[in-house]
Amino acid sequence: MSAKVVSRQRGAGQHPARRRRRRDPWVIGCYVAVAVFLVWVLVPIVQMVLTSFKSTYAIFQPTIHLNFAPTMANYETVFGKLDFLRNVLNSCLIAGVSTAIALTLGVPAGYALCRLNIRFEEAWAQGILLARMVPAVTLMVPMYVLMSKASLLGSYWGVILAHTSFELPLVIWMMRSFFLDVPPALEEAAMIDGASRFRVFWQIAVPLTGPGISVTAILSILLSWNEFLFALVLGGRGTQTAPIAVSKFVGINIDWGGSMAAATIALVPIFVMGLAVQKFLVRGLTMGAVKE
Repeated sequence: MSAKVVSRQRGAGQHPARRRRRRDPWVIGCYVAVAVFLVWVLVPIVQMVLTSFKSTYAIFQPTIHLNFAPTMANYETVFGKLDFLRNVLNSCLIAGVSTAIALTLGVPAGYALCRLNIRFEEAWAQGILLARMVPAVTLMVPMYVLMSKASLLGSYWGVILAHTSFELPLVIWMMRSFFLDVPPALEEAAMIDGASRFRVFWQIAVPLTGPGISVTAILSILLSWNEFLFALVLGGRGTQTAPIAVSKFVGINIDWGGSMAAATIALVPIFVMGLAVQKFLVRGLTMGAVKE
């Protein structure tokens, strides 16, 4: 039997709606949009990584060349002239501790706004969202005065508390939406059997929203990791984060190769974390998408 006959028989056995779906312009348009988005996102990252391995002469070529001779001089500059590894570790410490504090406070607060009979519940929720929308620049002066009064300028805790202040509203708002997707009947049944409100929260609500907590934690870490202003003003020489170290390559003369190498190194921990929690990230982003 020839290959054409086999392909026709397979095509004949398929459902007509499935064949139409494959030729649907909407589906094709979605694939095209996803492809354009991936190109838009990945091309700058690929260009950044390639530039980190280029010499100064190759970087300033008028056309893009992929057959250049790679060099490690830019990475030697990053690790030789700067204590960049310490800056990355500072970012990991500050992002991890601030996210842990934000989750510890924000997850119960989101549950309380969702399940407890609080007066003006919606007004509280909207106020928390508005607090997240306040520009960081407007909070810089009062935050500086507050940290100065508390003798926290130049310390890790000064930067950690500042990062927690803008992570916490995001955690509360997101966790409230995730807890709203949990059926109240499950909690009511447990409370009828004698479970306390805290036990219902800890043993039922939290496990069911585990993927949502993972998504919230990732977004909080990204906010802290990419934050520049608070770390610059409130931090000290020993608490400088990775974004501040990357900015040191920009001055009167911009070291493009060194800055790209530093940015590539700073990207690695976030990339590894994203791969590690990819399964929970997808589940968390799709929570509540399908309802019965």
